[in-house]
Amino acid sequence: MPNLPHPDKPPVYTCLSELLSWTFDRTASFPKSHRFTVGQRIDNLTLDALEECITAMFRSKQTKLDPLQSLNLDLEKLRGLWRIACDRGWISQGQSLHVAEKIDEIGRMTGGWIASISRKPGSKE
Repeated sequence: MPNLPHPDKPPVYTCLSELLSWTFDRTASFPKSHRFTVGQRIDNLTLDALEECITAMFRSKQTKLDPLQSLNLDLEKLRGLWRIACDRGWISQGQSLHVAEKIDEIGRMTGGWIASISRKPGSKE
């Protein structure tokens, strides 16, 4: 069941929550020999990404950049690990496409958030 939007939270939070739920369902079906290595790493990175989003939500504008950059790095790591999962046959091509699209969407939102806090006051970028 998809998460309902959180009106007081940025859309990236809702997308990350959805990704986390989807991720837990997928990694639970990884082969036992890799569930507690690669699967757990994917789970932890997705949790880390959600934590970075929450950290940014509660930071002042001047201090949001670090957690958002960490979030971007976590997303890049997740792309690589999900590619490995697909290459090994632990997820289908369709699932790989879904997770890649979701990570790309979160990345675009994060990039927009970074751009919005990086603008100088009064600029019309």
